[in-house]
Amino acid sequence: MKYFIYARKSTDDEERQILSIDAQLDELRMLAAREKLEVVREYIESQTAKKPGRPIFNEMLKAIKRGEAQAILAWHPDRLARNSVDGGRLIYDLDTGQLATLKFPTTWFENTPQGKFMLSISFGQSKYYVDSLSENIKRGIRKKLRDGIFPTKPPIGYLNDSKTRTVYIDPERGPLVRKMFEAYATGRYTGAQIKALVTAWGLKTFNGLPLPLSKVYWTLDHIFYTGLFRYNGETYEGKHPPLISRELYQRAQSVRKNTGRGRYAKPEPYQLRGLVVCHECGCLITADRQKGHHYYRCGKRRGPCTMKTMREEALVQLLRTAARIVSIPDASADLMLEEMERRILMDRAAQADSVERQKSELAAISARQDRLVDVFLAGDIEREEFTVRKERYIQEKAALADAIAKFEVEGASRLKPVVDFITASRQAKYDAQNENISELRIFFQKIGANLIFAVRNLAAERGAMQAAAPFAKASEAKPPCGSGVR
Repeated sequence: MKYFIYARKSTDDEERQILSIDAQLDELRMLAAREKLEVVREYIESQTAKKPGRPIFNEMLKAIKRGEAQAILAWHPDRLARNSVDGGRLIYDLDTGQLATLKFPTTWFENTPQGKFMLSISFGQSKYYVDSLSENIKRGIRKKLRDGIFPTKPPIGYLNDSKTRTVYIDPERGPLVRKMFEAYATGRYTGAQIKALVTAWGLKTFNGLPLPLSKVYWTLDHIFYTGLFRYNGETYEGKHPPLISRELYQRAQSVRKNTGRGRYAKPEPYQLRGLVVCHECGCLITADRQKGHHYYRCGKRRGPCTMKTMREEALVQLLRTAARIVSIPDASADLMLEEMERRILMDRAAQADSVERQKSELAAISARQDRLVDVFLAGDIEREEFTVRKERYIQEKAALADAIAKFEVEGASRLKPVVDFITASRQAKYDAQNENISELRIFFQKIGANLIFAVRNLAAERGAMQAAAPFAKASEAKPPCGSGVR
């Protein structure tokens, strides 16, 4: 009688204690040598037997049907089958005579009614073990979801605490992930540029490799960083600390949508394009490259325009001058910020009542969510309706919690833009000295300046700049040699 040796081991948790494939083969070869069994082939498989369809196992049964062997030598019945289909096939092949016998070093078997009965019990035990283990795992996952615990490995920026079984912010990667969201939400970077940035910052995967572009987008889309998480299509409130605010997450998602339409698909080679408008027709200025230099001119989207072009160096010099003009002296800025602090304290007292109302509304939504769960468990509503309503409650609670947390951290946020403007204006004289053109662009975007471009003339149309008069004087002056105006 000819035998096939079959050895199998998968990476599933329930098979961690099973002998390795090499150990199984050693035992089976020794048994074959001891009992003088003729082994014609060995089949080795690294796949779970929970479901039918193992290719190597199926290939072995086909070879038996072709008469290449009449028996199978395996370590244990559960190596051959852990599902009812494969177990039934083996017993049926024993019934029809295509398979003469099975041999195991760990258990007795003979091809008799009693032997097949015991074999079916062994297969049944293996299937019961798999089914009960699967149900135990599912029950554990449901409990974790109810408790707000993410049931799988947290994304980059978080770590698992094996002792307390909680998730905490990675002190090394977490701040870099937050910085990535903040940079991307500005809308000034493409996904590829963000990838280059985070690589330069030293943000790496758990394996110590740079983040691929797909991982960057996956991270930017992950709601886990806001304190929520999704699992099997449902949203849950997590117990883990949020890494970013919902407002920052939504801004990043808005940029993602714009990226999808191609708005940010190309890197911007001209740093100042789109920052200034033509004073004659109101179109945004554009740029091109000629003879090794960048020139800025009116885009002429509304028809002919007589505005002349200006070299980038000259435009940068005008922007530096504008930045110095609108710069607030340090002493004045300190007085303004002191006054803002006083007003913020007054506003905090006035808004305290609003926060209390938000907290009451948050508690009311939580109570409605609890009642919704009771109604669902009672069978009065379908799961689909339950999921939709629960999602709405979770989003409402998250928005309220975000607003409350933001107020408690930042105070009267309506005055924050004023504080930011004063701070940016004080910084302007230093930005004017910066060789990095992108820093100038960021400054003017930050203070909300709508710059009007004319020949050797630049004026701030809105915000607190009010710099039109000084630039009118500048426009009357003779352009410096080599300014590039033509």
